[in-house]
Amino acid sequence: MKRISLGILLMFVFVVFASCAINKLDNSLDYKTAGYVSLKPIEETLGVDEFIDLRPQGTTSDAKKWLGFIPGVLWIDFVSETPDTYSGFSTYNSFPFKSSFSRAIYNDISRNRLFRRVFYLPEDRYANTALRLEGILRQTTLKERCYFYGSGFYAWCTRIIGLPYISYEVTLDITLRLRRLSDNEIIWTHELRGNREDAYYNIYQLMMGKEDKHILSYNFSKILEEKIPPVMESLRETLSRHNP
Repeated sequence: MKRISLGILLMFVFVVFASCAINKLDNSLDYKTAGYVSLKPIEETLGVDEFIDLRPQGTTSDAKKWLGFIPGVLWIDFVSETPDTYSGFSTYNSFPFKSSFSRAIYNDISRNRLFRRVFYLPEDRYANTALRLEGILRQTTLKERCYFYGSGFYAWCTRIIGLPYISYEVTLDITLRLRRLSDNEIIWTHELRGNREDAYYNIYQLMMGKEDKHILSYNFSKILEEKIPPVMESLRETLSRHNP
């Protein structure tokens, strides 16, 4: 009995000290591209506006269990339409996505000098610009798959010994559009869609994140990193037709 009590005490102490060592992870969606860095800047001024959030404001509550491929392992899936406000198995207190995505794209456009001058309109509302980049946030879905080993035993021991705990699948759907302010006409529209899967994380990997980012921020940033260069090429081609 004493050995059992001592084991429980040591486990508790281990968990307390491990939790004290949790890194403060970056929840921003900043990313870096070099796909259009060498191009000549467009001779226009651009304002990047805060995106409009049109995502479904709810989460599923009818998650089901399925038998896994490993004997004795079950999993349960949760789908969150708004992962920045709710996450079934991990905390994710991000800055509002309508600001996070617009700021990340603004930072990348500025860094790559795509335009002669770029303003972030939420911080410089009265900037005099010829063009305005707008965005409609349509979907940021998170599918969380949580792995079960046995029943109640899973809740503590399997996490502490480092068995896989959770995997993620994220999807992103944003409508980008460019507005010419001289006549208030939308001259370019683009659907930015992407998805990523990130599997088999244990609790310690979740605490460490990836490249100092929270796992979800990392994956959304990677989608932007992959999809933005062709988006900006499309935007440049459109402007070259309007301004030959």
